[in-house]
Amino acid sequence: MSKIRVLHIDSSEVWGGGQSQITTLIRDSANLPIEHFLASPKNSKLWYKVRQNISGYCQLPRSGALNPLAMIRLRNYCLKNKIQILHTHCGKSHTFAYWVKTLFLPQITLVVHRRIPAKIRSNWLSRVKFTGPAVDRFIAVSEYIKSVLQRGGIEPGRITTIRSSKKPFPCDDHVRDEARAELLRMKGLAPDGDFFILSASRLVPDKGLFILIEGFRTLVRERPGARLIIAGEGPLSSKLKVAGRALLESGHLVMPGFCKDVPRLLLGSDVFAIPSLSEGLGSTIVEAMMAKTAVVGSSVEGIPELIRHGQTGLLAPPGDAESLYSLFLDLAVDPALRKKLAEQGHTWALSSCSSDTMVEKTFNLYQSVIY
Repeated sequence: MSKIRVLHIDSSEVWGGGQSQITTLIRDSANLPIEHFLASPKNSKLWYKVRQNISGYCQLPRSGALNPLAMIRLRNYCLKNKIQILHTHCGKSHTFAYWVKTLFLPQITLVVHRRIPAKIRSNWLSRVKFTGPAVDRFIAVSEYIKSVLQRGGIEPGRITTIRSSKKPFPCDDHVRDEARAELLRMKGLAPDGDFFILSASRLVPDKGLFILIEGFRTLVRERPGARLIIAGEGPLSSKLKVAGRALLESGHLVMPGFCKDVPRLLLGSDVFAIPSLSEGLGSTIVEAMMAKTAVVGSSVEGIPELIRHGQTGLLAPPGDAESLYSLFLDLAVDPALRKKLAEQGHTWALSSCSSDTMVEKTFNLYQSVIY
């Protein structure tokens, strides 16, 4: 069988759940007959992560999705490298690829990955991008997002649900003890912490991080040994630091910025918190489960597909700081509950969200639209 030649298009320069999934797909499909190519802005974090695993690279400009010179450049690149599939991973790249296919490459196959839960807009361009014939297949990362696409007028047969995944990694007691010791030495954290909560995401409004800080502030009054790490970067960084100023000054809260080794932070933490106000799925939930770390999340959109309350984690109503505080307190005083949720979450993630499953389903989709 000849190799399927796929060009991944991602217009983002930052790192997030989508970029993590592209990296996993490219790296973990090395033994399959796929050649991966990448189109992204210069020096994007995604390019840096996968540059050793791709067969070629096409640089995209930082300008918007309607750059005609960039479209012609991509068209020429696809023809030169005999690209068969354009696989887009964000809204701007979807728009860009739509025009490239419509104007220059009608014969190419277009696969659109949909991770965000926003409904399809009613304007002409959005309607034609989604419901027109240009897109051969949509990949939805959750059943919730699949339902959003269907409500937008897309036929169910054009949508395949493939959950985000994470690769398993060692999480035995020895590894966790080492990670905990590293966490205790983290710069800015007050000493003598005994209950560690981690949040790792882009610092954007949808992640509910102001609610997290509010709930944690209440917890600290009752559990002075509680510590909160908010890892990540984004436009809300300064405002979050203002909201949590007293906690930062006391060392109960640290905000280390972008962290390369989130699994290590998860292994050292007692709880992973994802208090999102909107979330298509939440791939870091899977990563936390792979680390055998108890998870607390919002009962919003795609998150309950991963967190089953009382079984694989705990759920709070979105935007409810008091409920978050209550769940954190339950886990802080009940190590047995933390262990039960962590182990059940780990077992479920291994069976339902492994990278092998995600790669296999994506490869099968590639085959179905090519052959």
